[in-house]
Amino acid sequence: MKLIYYKSEKGNFGDDLNLWLWPKIFGDTFFDNNDVAFFGIGSILIENSYFLKEAETCKQKVVFGTGVRSINEKFNFDDSWDIRFLRGPYSSLKLTNTLDKYVADGAYFLALIPEYKDYLNIPKQHEIGFIPYFKSIDKVNWQQICDQLGWKLILPTNGDVEQFMKDISSCKTIISEAMHGCILADVLRVPWKRLRFNAHLHEGEKVSEFKWNDWLLSVGIKDNIYIEAPSLRRRKLYKIFKTAFKKKNENYLLDKLKNHQSIDFNLSDNNVMSDLIVSMKEEVFTLKKDYQL
Repeated sequence: MKLIYYKSEKGNFGDDLNLWLWPKIFGDTFFDNNDVAFFGIGSILIENSYFLKEAETCKQKVVFGTGVRSINEKFNFDDSWDIRFLRGPYSSLKLTNTLDKYVADGAYFLALIPEYKDYLNIPKQHEIGFIPYFKSIDKVNWQQICDQLGWKLILPTNGDVEQFMKDISSCKTIISEAMHGCILADVLRVPWKRLRFNAHLHEGEKVSEFKWNDWLLSVGIKDNIYIEAPSLRRRKLYKIFKTAFKKKNENYLLDKLKNHQSIDFNLSDNNVMSDLIVSMKEEVFTLKKDYQL
């Protein structure tokens, strides 16, 4: 199949996971046939987007856990689109007019690979791991902040998918600005909590909250709670003195993160995870059968 996904020049774990994960699920030759477009992990169902235009070069298109980007998207898909399942109920409703055409984010399929149990059994070496959004990397000195807090910094841009998962598994808890940081922590059964710093400002409030709630509801979490620490606005003086602004943001963030205990850690229920595994196995079986994989 022809993989359709977002490619960041910096690298971004959630998107890069596509290249690593799907051949483990469907076999090494999964990406050899370009007649069928495959939408896996990512919020890339966007009207009039490059992703849809690229998919139109294929005879068929398969949607396998992808998310609709926002509530404002409009689609008019023909019979060449095979909507297997969406990321969550919001995406399902927007794309299919029903609330039940979803399983969860495609990253949960990590639970089906043989190495999954090895990740779960990695010894815990850090109390808290922190994952910034991939477009927040340069906003502040995250390493300095984590050093002061005694946390492990886990960057989503290092390009090593397997090491990223090992780093998460080595932590007792995760705090993440990146949505797939929280998703992978949930898959790996590491309690997590969300930080709102820059991602929701970069993407836009409506897009960001649509995505997060879509995922959260898919795993039975109704309350979208988070550490609220939006990036400070750069006033005229700080446009000149960029280093001073960066330092001000760092001090502000440090103060917020020191008091993160007011927000509880999350983890989807073990029964939810068990049900997901059953559903995911069924989806893999039927796709293999229908497309002779």
